[in-house]
Amino acid sequence: MFFMVTQTYPTKSTVQVAKVAVGMLAKALPPYVKRLGVYIAAGGDGMKTYVLYEIEKGQVEEGIKELNKRFVAYFNIEGWKYTIEPLMSAEEALPLIGL
Repeated sequence: MFFMVTQTYPTKSTVQVAKVAVGMLAKALPPYVKRLGVYIAAGGDGMKTYVLYEIEKGQVEEGIKELNKRFVAYFNIEGWKYTIEPLMSAEEALPLIGL
């Protein structure tokens, strides 16, 4: 199953976020969680980071707990927020509308 983590933060917090991110990226994920990509956008009210993860079937609950534990390191950064969203592939979504 795929999950998108979206982080937002003001530009003035970019250096702090980057320092935490470098440390977090250096720590290995459990084998049932795969980081598929990290993408960053700038503009508007600051920065936005998207991280795509794949968590193995049967390990979703443990995988989400692991992701949440990792993001605790950002909690003291002013203006930093995050959201974890489950994603569906097109094949998974089409039956929802009867196709």
